[in-house]
Amino acid sequence: MTIKHLKSVLCAVTLLASAPVAAEGVKLCHIANAGFLVEGEETAVLFDAARVTDEYDGEYGLPSAGLMADLTLGKGAFEKVKLAFVSHKHNDHFDAGATLAHLRADADVTYLMPPEAFEMLKQAGLTEAEEARAMAVLPPWEGGPLSYDIAGVKVKAYRVDHGPNRPQNIGFHVTVDGVSFFHTGDINASGESLRKAGLGNTPVDVMLLAFWYGLNNPQQSKTITDMWQIGTVVPMHLAPGERGWMNQYGGRDQFLAWIHGQWPGSVQLTDEMACHTFEAK
Repeated sequence: MTIKHLKSVLCAVTLLASAPVAAEGVKLCHIANAGFLVEGEETAVLFDAARVTDEYDGEYGLPSAGLMADLTLGKGAFEKVKLAFVSHKHNDHFDAGATLAHLRADADVTYLMPPEAFEMLKQAGLTEAEEARAMAVLPPWEGGPLSYDIAGVKVKAYRVDHGPNRPQNIGFHVTVDGVSFFHTGDINASGESLRKAGLGNTPVDVMLLAFWYGLNNPQQSKTITDMWQIGTVVPMHLAPGERGWMNQYGGRDQFLAWIHGQWPGSVQLTDEMACHTFEAK
């Protein structure tokens, strides 16, 4: 190889190394139960993620200690996190102490949550200065959604009924790098209530759907297809490991197969930090 040829090769390699890397897509990673990380090129968001206490005797999955250490500090997979969402105050979705620790350790993160969860956060020790990064939001039963644009992330918050005598529950519709995600929280809503809340043929690329909603219930299945135009369903809120009640379906594997059979093309994310990448738009 001549010196002139070698210089040409080195120049080409330098140009390739300095060229911008194309975005690989928007990554969705399961944390535990209904907790997820959505990671875009420059920004990431969390749903129902920060949890260290368990009030349900192991019925619902908890993040591992190592994952929570990284999440709290905004390290590793969580270094891009700018927004975190809480659907409702139940302990399998929200932990006031873990949320407060996250807010205090990661100055880049802002939380959105229902007022009931916010009050629990205040009881845990949230200061007035910290309230600037913990927003209590409550969409109306009629005439929603509430809309936000925070850290370059477009957010729509809808009131989604959890059921009679249940806490305030918010469905968050979030768009990262052009890919939209809808997290239902614990949904037990009628089509009429969702329509009044502002939904109806609402396009969503990825639906994070509580697994029970629509199963063996034609009316709820119709509600889903009436309220959303869904690209991909990701069933959530699945118990970790085998449970006795799964025996009626032939065990956990058969139960999961049955759930995903309800939604052709659905994506299964049940293990901690199991991920799927959706093409950025």
